[in-house]
Amino acid sequence: MQTRRERVRQAAIDEIKTIAWEIANEHGMDDVTVNGITKRMGMTPPAFYSYFKSRDDLIKSLVIDSYGSYRQSLITARDSVPGRDIAGRLYHVFIAYREWAITNPNLFGLFAGRVVHGFNPPEPEVIEEAEKVYAIFVDLYNDAWQQGLIKKPRMELKMPMAYLDQIKKATESRKLDVPVEVANLISNTACLVHGMISMELSGRLVGLVGDTFHFYQFQILDLLKRFGMDYAPDSESQEPIHPL
Repeated sequence: MQTRRERVRQAAIDEIKTIAWEIANEHGMDDVTVNGITKRMGMTPPAFYSYFKSRDDLIKSLVIDSYGSYRQSLITARDSVPGRDIAGRLYHVFIAYREWAITNPNLFGLFAGRVVHGFNPPEPEVIEEAEKVYAIFVDLYNDAWQQGLIKKPRMELKMPMAYLDQIKKATESRKLDVPVEVANLISNTACLVHGMISMELSGRLVGLVGDTFHFYQFQILDLLKRFGMDYAPDSESQEPIHPL
């Protein structure tokens, strides 16, 4: 049970984070500064440093929170589908990936490639949280492969040795127990999914495809088909989420 002093300290930390997000939403993450936060709070900069060692420490905390929120949304989507339906679980996790990103674009941007001035990740704590997210996908791919749901794709080209070595290292480090051909398709999938969402959030996708949700949905179903899995979502219960 927290003491009164601990509760007061946690409340101050939470308020700092809330204000940091307000500034980020209004002006962008680069404008999240110690002076800007303390001015809004009526706090002195020295007082800020009793809660966070530096601005980087605050940004790191926001990134870790973002991964935690993102991970929970994927877990909720995964667990909404029976464990025996691996294709359905993958589908809903990928849909949740996009929905969370669109609902939380600034959070998504923190770990999806947006450069924040003065912040140089990754740090061990950030990597640890990221790996927890990747583990959700890894477990689903492993289950699908072990149950014979994934077919090994035919490689039309020979992998360059440098890339092959990297693929093997990545699969070993993440305990992804699939052939390199499948690991390559998983890598392609991650890049495509991340790219589609990033383009949508930047406003560049709608001009190319029109309805971004149905484009994304089709691509996910096509990717599952390339893995050897079929899935037919209930379109009547599907509520597309579009960028604000």
